[in-house]
Amino acid sequence: MKVLKTDVVIVGGGAAGCYAALSLQRMGIDAIIVCKGLVGKSGASIFAGNLVVSGRGLGNSDEQARDTAEFLIKYHNQFLIDQQWARRCGQFIEAVYYPELEEAGLYLRRDDAGEMVMSPGRIRSVAANVQGNSGIPFMDLRRKQVIRAGIARLEETAVTALLRRADGSVGGVFALQTMTGEYVVVGARAVILATGYSDRLHARSTGTREMSADGIAMAWRVGAAMVNLEMQWWHTNDIADPPSWQRMQVYPNPMLGSDKSARMVNSRGEEFFNQQQDDPLAYGPYTVQLKALAKQVRAGAARYDGDYFAGFDHCDAREVDAYTSYGKIYRQLGLRFPEGLVETAVTAHYRQGGIDVDTRTMRASVPGLYVAGGLAGHSNGLIGLATYDGKVVAEGVASDLPLRDDVDVAAGDIAAEESRLERLRASAPDAVAPARVKEAVRALMWDKVGVEKDAASLGAALEELARIRRDLVARMGVRRTARACNYEWLDAIDVVNMIDSCELIVHSSLERQESRGPFMRRDFPDQDNERWLRANVLLRTQNGRRFEQRPYDLSLFRPDFTVRDNLEVAW
Repeated sequence: MKVLKTDVVIVGGGAAGCYAALSLQRMGIDAIIVCKGLVGKSGASIFAGNLVVSGRGLGNSDEQARDTAEFLIKYHNQFLIDQQWARRCGQFIEAVYYPELEEAGLYLRRDDAGEMVMSPGRIRSVAANVQGNSGIPFMDLRRKQVIRAGIARLEETAVTALLRRADGSVGGVFALQTMTGEYVVVGARAVILATGYSDRLHARSTGTREMSADGIAMAWRVGAAMVNLEMQWWHTNDIADPPSWQRMQVYPNPMLGSDKSARMVNSRGEEFFNQQQDDPLAYGPYTVQLKALAKQVRAGAARYDGDYFAGFDHCDAREVDAYTSYGKIYRQLGLRFPEGLVETAVTAHYRQGGIDVDTRTMRASVPGLYVAGGLAGHSNGLIGLATYDGKVVAEGVASDLPLRDDVDVAAGDIAAEESRLERLRASAPDAVAPARVKEAVRALMWDKVGVEKDAASLGAALEELARIRRDLVARMGVRRTARACNYEWLDAIDVVNMIDSCELIVHSSLERQESRGPFMRRDFPDQDNERWLRANVLLRTQNGRRFEQRPYDLSLFRPDFTVRDNLEVAW
């Protein structure tokens, strides 16, 4: 077993984790990034399609700055957000984020006249390279910055547990190096969780294989509070078939360099969503698209897993190809472009909820633990927001480090985690393959905890999760017991995190008795701003769990109604 020590250990190598490491280094604080995949090459950050222009940055007017703030608070978070955090974040994106990116050499797409190409509408965005592909060059830049800075990295290393000191505070991590099979313990004065969104919990999901809700599960085990875990966001227009293409999206969002966008057509050949007609200001495209689709599903003209179509048959191929990557999908599938339409389906995109934090410091409820980016439950989406979290968490950690002694973690925690992982590497002739258990969990979440659910389906989900834990996990084993490059073993580790997190998500979904934005309950179809414009906080107790509600500050924007059918609300 390898034992390392550092000031701060950062779990996750996406937008939040990388920027936290770079910010700490500028303050003279040593950090190690531990990444389940490769830093800058896995997780959600690489899938950022656009970079939203915030505040008065890049030529935004005062009106556009206000529009962006309203978009973030109302249309992108349904008011489940700290509005003062949103204001500070917008100021950072305007004053620091884009200037830093351009100075570092990130190319923001320009036209032949040298002018920056922006999406139309009141909410503007730019692209690094082309629309739909901005996350890759963005994260390539961050990876290079981390390497040039000499920041220590443990890549292809899965953190499996947070380690505690005798006083209960978090003081390090236990990890498995996938390539070698070696255990690693990293002791630190502070731990930053930046594992991103828990995407791969449904049969159709975005994100990479690394994303199995590890951060939620590990933080819960040490007693961290959760918030709004039920708030799942969805893509409406990902390729239905083949299954391996489920992350390839035909964006109906405003198209860069054009006043058009993809349109959506139901199984009867009827158009049911066109951005320019249904959401011309481009305020809340994801929620507007999803609600339009829900109406088609209820009318029997589409399914959430297909039987509706999308495409650019009303566009000239040249205007789609000029600044976007969308045409490539059709051509690779052998479809005529832009004349052809492609069958699309819903995928689980990212979770708006996560670990509850103090948004001024990113402290979790457990001392020594900090959270940044998509895993923190205070904001939904956007790579710029995750970057801002990296800045804030670094400042929060820096202010606390002088108060934190360098005390070793409890030896019992280390021994217990090693024993747990060794049991998961066991083999038996009739063992259930971990991949089979993963598939069962994802199918369950899709069927019972999908776009639309109710108390009956959620209750059935809890029963099925208990059955999977009892009948499948208890018999789970690997065929190959070698330590090095044992991805079956890693799958087994993932399974435990997935089931623990899914149970918390289902309980949180039962607790929120309303529909709000992308969260849709058949038995509570109304959005209820009187009772449920609240943080749905989940706390661990000695006997299990309990919920609390916490009001949000509405100092900048507030809803203009009390109760309304959620499908009729634009956000």
